Amino acid sequence: MDEKVQFIALTKEEIAAMIRDAALVGAQVASDAMLVGQRKKEKERIDRRLHNTDLLLRNYRTLKASCENAVYESNEGEVSEVLEDIMSMKNDKVIVESIRTSAKRTALMVQHIDKMFEVYRVYCSKISERDKRRYKIIKALYIAKTPMTIAEISKKFSISKVTVYEDIKIAKERLSSLFFGIDGMKLF
Repeated sequence: MDEKVQFIALTKEEIAAMIRDAALVGAQVASDAMLVGQRKKEKERIDRRLHNTDLLLRNYRTLKASCENAVYESNEGEVSEVLEDIMSMKNDKVIVESIRTSAKRTALMVQHIDKMFEVYRVYCSKISERDKRRYKIIKALYIAKTPMTIAEISKKFSISKVTVYEDIKIAKERLSSLFFGIDGMKLF
């Protein structure tokens, strides 16, 4: 079997154009893959922030009670002091310092939630009746001393349960931005 080999003659310009085209295609594929990876990481980060917002809201009453009933109370309540306390722990004081630090951190987080919830209240009061309702729903569900059920909220506001859940979702997204700043926002 006799196979013939064919040779194709290309000019330097044609070879350079082929290399350039291949490089552009490769760069585009790499860029697309990187963009997909960044979007995936961003979505995971947002999902984690929304999950954390949900955890903070669901545990708000417990955290608040913990602060109100803590034996140790912080006068300063500064983040830098909490970090300093953690860094300066001695082995024989680990348990006491851990409790003190935990009480401080919990108090700081509850103060932050309270302030951001007030910011959310003001924001909602200036936007629309729907946003005012969202604020009231979140407050009734997570913040008020006596929580309401979804059914009670639905009846109180004369809206469907589906609307209640949608309002909760939107409110949590906005609160996430307030609780965590830029890290709580969707940027794409």
